[in-house]
Amino acid sequence: SAITPPVALAAFAASTITKAEPMATGFSAVKSGIVLFVIPFVFALYPELLLIEEAVMDPTETGMSGIVYLPGYDGTIDWAALLILVLRIIGALYLLSSALARFDRIRLSMPETGLRLVLALGLVSGEVMIYLPAAAIALLLVGMHQYRHRKLAQPAT
Repeated sequence: SAITPPVALAAFAASTITKAEPMATGFSAVKSGIVLFVIPFVFALYPELLLIEEAVMDPTETGMSGIVYLPGYDGTIDWAALLILVLRIIGALYLLSSALARFDRIRLSMPETGLRLVLALGLVSGEVMIYLPAAAIALLLVGMHQYRHRKLAQPAT
């Protein structure tokens, strides 16, 4: 509530200090803080990120053995898969925040902004056939963006 309109106390206080439009400052704060809003949904999609056994246990089932896990889980931690998942989530959050800000190293065009949003969704997908191409395209897109920034930043000789 500190950064989201219509309450946005922190954003409205900042707008008073900077003499900016309060609602515009509030919406800018939401765009900057979107990652904070997305993280609980990431934990809901991927409970193994919590690194606790209770996160992957099925509360609706009571088996004879006492513990029933959610489909796809067995109570162990696959560290390699967890690392890949964390890298995918970091990449998706980077793409999401840069797309909503419409800025990375330089201003983003509308097609690049839309592509970043689509790729961020692809990276959080649980399907290998979706997140692998999304990761490859995202790396290519960010690499091209960095190259374009360096080319624009070089002084003319």
